[in-house]
Amino acid sequence: MENVKVRINTIQTIDEAGNEDVIELITEAKLEKLKDCFVINYDESEITEHKGSRTRLKIYKDKMLMTKVGAFSSKMEFRQGKKYRNLYSTPFGNFDLEYTTVLYNNNLNEKGRGSIHAEYMIAFGDIDKSYNKLNIEIM
Repeated sequence: MENVKVRINTIQTIDEAGNEDVIELITEAKLEKLKDCFVINYDESEITEHKGSRTRLKIYKDKMLMTKVGAFSSKMEFRQGKKYRNLYSTPFGNFDLEYTTVLYNNNLNEKGRGSIHAEYMIAFGDIDKSYNKLNIEIM
């Protein structure tokens, strides 16, 4: 396992007028190379509003698994063209989560450095929908 810096940028389109909510986190993380993927572990912070949660990314060439554990818990899989359902647990209750990955690009080199880009549609039950862009840079 080695120490790396990770920059995570999330852009969420929050209404039909195209208004966006942007969150950026730069943090220390642990990087591990497994046989067929890279694993990154990092702690969330107040910036992401998930302080007290830990995130694990399992990054494959054609997909990424994101698991959050702690006060906010969820498991998401990003694979281009695929639709998934999951449970999103928060201190305020549990929510059904449905999301479709529109785009997934893995531009990591053999040492696990580079970037990942995903775009996805997300729906919390029948209440709220948004379009999201996730950019992760591993340095």
